[in-house]
Amino acid sequence: MKKRFALQLKFGSLAVRLALVALLASALLPLAGCWDIRYLDKLGVVIALGVDDDPSGKFRYELTVQVVLPQNATTGDGGGDGSPVMTITEKGDTLFEAIRKMSAKTSRRLFFSHTQLLVISDQAASREGIFPLMDLIDRNADIRTDISVVIARGVKAGKLLQIRTQMESVPANQMKEMITVDQKAKAQVYGVLVRDITRKANSEKQQVAIPAIGVEGDPDAGSTKEIVDRIDPKVLPELTTMAIFNHGKLIGYLSPNQSRGLAWSQDKVENTVVKFPCANNKGHYIMEVIHSGTKVKAKRATGDSELPSIYIQVRLDASVHEITCPELSIHDEHTLKTLEEGLDAAVEAEIQSAVEALKGRNVDVMGWGEQIYRDQPAAWRKLKTNWKSVFPRIEYEIECISHVDSMGARTDAVAN
Repeated sequence: MKKRFALQLKFGSLAVRLALVALLASALLPLAGCWDIRYLDKLGVVIALGVDDDPSGKFRYELTVQVVLPQNATTGDGGGDGSPVMTITEKGDTLFEAIRKMSAKTSRRLFFSHTQLLVISDQAASREGIFPLMDLIDRNADIRTDISVVIARGVKAGKLLQIRTQMESVPANQMKEMITVDQKAKAQVYGVLVRDITRKANSEKQQVAIPAIGVEGDPDAGSTKEIVDRIDPKVLPELTTMAIFNHGKLIGYLSPNQSRGLAWSQDKVENTVVKFPCANNKGHYIMEVIHSGTKVKAKRATGDSELPSIYIQVRLDASVHEITCPELSIHDEHTLKTLEEGLDAAVEAEIQSAVEALKGRNVDVMGWGEQIYRDQPAAWRKLKTNWKSVFPRIEYEIECISHVDSMGARTDAVAN
């Protein structure tokens, strides 16, 4: 009898547990659906943002969004004949205010999860600064922080987003890919993302540098269909150099050589070419850097100096790609050694040019403060409060180690 009662009690408790599980499962069923579902035909996918000053002065910003039109962006026979993108412009004291005001101009809710590019005009970047613009993107979980950031140099950001491009049907995609291609072919600029900027906000250890894009041709002629129908377009977006910032505000641009010198120091050069004059100034020879690696180290103070120093080492693998020097013949190791020494000197000169330009403007874009903080933390604790005045006095050493491993299919110039 006791055994039967124990079995009934055990079976009863199991039944209660199963009932509770079934009840909880039924309660969770409504949550299993797509409660936040968003249909694509109800969304306007924003591929790029452009920020300008409000020309009327009534608001802080004028925001332009580039929205993809899927019915026209599709390639092939199913694609439309219209523009693959459209732009909407609105004004506000914050980006979020301007975005919500755009709801009066669109039949679809703007969707930012696929935004690829943020364009900031040079006027807005110098007057208002870039850090306030990062807050909405970094705070909003629906917006990715791997958005590429560029400065519109000499042209409004909204106007830049209205220029139609031929290689890519979506203009923002072309401008973003231009940075990637340049970094792998010329390395005059390198890509900077929103998250790279937010990490440096309110930091004394390193200031910000951002690639700049200008316009070749007439920007006002860039939005017509005639642009994409021409073999030689009247207007093209064109990368220039790196823009440099001090506490989030644009203060100027580097020269082409200085810009690449900065890229060398930041280990951002993936591939580039360096041009050298011939010994008698008749012709040139070109060397391609096919691989490079940069290491930076902060060394402790030595001798009479009370300040740490910076050591920059760049290792290069290069090849000779073009020779128009009649007298240059690459037959022996001595000639190769001369070419390597010439490449070392050229790269060192570019890095030094960038360092001196940044020291002259008193902005630590290279991150020497961050390097001292990592390698010499005790020294950084003493220097951090006065880093702005200390930075120009930091000594540095640059060492380049080149190796030429290819001369092509011939040793003599065709001009011989």
